Amino acid sequence: MCAEIEQEHFKLKTNGVFKTFRGQQISVEELDRWKNNIGTIISINSFFSTSCNIETSLKFARSCMISNDMRSILLEVEIDSSLENVIWADISHRGHFKHEQEIIFNLNSLFKIVSVNFDSTFQLWKIQLKTTDEGTDNVEQYLSCIKQQMEYSSPIVYFGWLLLNELGQVNQAEKYFQMLLRSLPSDHPDIPSVYNGIGRVYSERNELDLALANYEMAYKLWRERLHSNPSHIARSLHNIANIMRDKGDFDQALNKYREALTIEEENHPDDNLQKAIIIQNIGNTLIEKGDLDTALDCLSRALDMLEHILPEQHPKISTCLGDIGSVYEKKNDFEKALDYYHKELDMDERCLPSDHPHLSRDLKKIVITYKKYEKVDQALEFCCQKLDLQRTIPGNNHSRIAKTLMNMATIIEEKSLNKAVRYYQEALSYLQKSTQIDHRTMAECLAAMGRLYGMHKSFDIALQYLLEALHLHHIFLSCNHLDVAYVNQLIGICYQNTNNKSNALHYFNESLSIYRATYGVDHEYVKLVESDVAKLNGEQQECINSTAPAEEIVHDEQSITIIVHSDLRESFIEPSSSTTVDSITMPSVDQKEMNDEIETPRKSKNCPKCEIL
Repeated sequence: MCAEIEQEHFKLKTNGVFKTFRGQQISVEELDRWKNNIGTIISINSFFSTSCNIETSLKFARSCMISNDMRSILLEVEIDSSLENVIWADISHRGHFKHEQEIIFNLNSLFKIVSVNFDSTFQLWKIQLKTTDEGTDNVEQYLSCIKQQMEYSSPIVYFGWLLLNELGQVNQAEKYFQMLLRSLPSDHPDIPSVYNGIGRVYSERNELDLALANYEMAYKLWRERLHSNPSHIARSLHNIANIMRDKGDFDQALNKYREALTIEEENHPDDNLQKAIIIQNIGNTLIEKGDLDTALDCLSRALDMLEHILPEQHPKISTCLGDIGSVYEKKNDFEKALDYYHKELDMDERCLPSDHPHLSRDLKKIVITYKKYEKVDQALEFCCQKLDLQRTIPGNNHSRIAKTLMNMATIIEEKSLNKAVRYYQEALSYLQKSTQIDHRTMAECLAAMGRLYGMHKSFDIALQYLLEALHLHHIFLSCNHLDVAYVNQLIGICYQNTNNKSNALHYFNESLSIYRATYGVDHEYVKLVESDVAKLNGEQQECINSTAPAEEIVHDEQSITIIVHSDLRESFIEPSSSTTVDSITMPSVDQKEMNDEIETPRKSKNCPKCEIL
């Protein structure tokens, strides 16, 4: 169809500027998005049909009953026929309704939004557009990038990757990949790519074992197929290396990355997207190993390659900028780190949808670095600016707003418990308003509130929030997820500080079993929890051997230090002397059930073995 439209376009003898129209209904939220993007250049990602007959378009605009959440609109498109890069055709002679005088635009045509106003004459909203060739180079670069990515997967699989990467719709991507797995025959050439996509979904959720199982299945299937593209093998090795890195096995990860890079360099001697990403992740692994200078060299090389092959504004470039920022943060060069983190966020705000999870991730890195830089006021001011902007964005933006409020709570939590709790409670309120509740973020918010009360030595209140967070994690996460381990550990610390040794041991052991399964026996997380368990076991043995009444446990600072991992980055620490504590609203948890939880620790469900269909 694209070719036919081009052929018709070049037959045209039209010169000058003229107008076409399109009438339809859109939601109030979509209308708000048009209003908020006046002056912006947009690309229509489908064939776009208009009419030279305004009366026909007005009939379409008024063809349905309008509800409170829908609006009639008339798109008025000004066409400059001298523009070479805007391809359109008059197809009125082909249809049954010649009076509609239909004009159709080709895929990825560019338009500038000129104005959005209510037309009192027609009693509807009029959106004025005009054709433009501004930004054509960026579109061509973007399409070239997509073509390069399509080397690794077919169009049906690539759609799942768009859901996951471009839109951040992790749940929808999982449903799509699972649907493909059920519907495609087992010998279909896309099946390994589908397992690869499912692995990426689990990786996004930090379900490392499930991610690894699916990545290994994809690798196995590609190796078994005689005519597999070597780049598929390299991609599988790269994905497996990502999980090895997340599990803390950095040497094994580097071996896999280098094996993948060798394959890619043999098949793509020039700059290539997959090569750049592998080099970037080698750099990230070297950051974890503490080899910061070599890591910076790798990341700079990856950035040069990405900037050469991708459009100027692209999420993959922004991620690499953020990784370079991480190097400078590790070097305690906070000014440079913030510079790169701000570049990352600015680019992601231009490239990604307003509800994409990477935007909250970027903001959190900036907040953490401001705190390390002892610029708390600037951190809070920056969050307030972002929060004001987020509240003006239409759509289901509640999860992002909630995460910003959670960031604001972490900024002030050491000085004012009451203000921090209010931010957390407002975050919970936004999460509950969402049409699709983000249960994981809700659990993280509850856990953060529990950690906050633990910081301020209110361990009984902390337990209520932490047990509720654990309850949500048990429902929505696998039983060996790292967030489950983290919350179990926090609960263990609370019981340790309330002199409930048996419950403390139970939750420490629950945490320890997950850390051991994920990281092995030598990881720092494992050793820290083992130290807590050994200390409690030693204290219990002393109580058994002693005839004197058991003394109250006195904990030094080391005994209440919590490790840091995942997205919950703070620790139980002694609050400053300026802390203020006012009356706090308690969580909505049934008290009898909570008492039962405290007396009888929740038993973890048996973790089923991961089975691959």
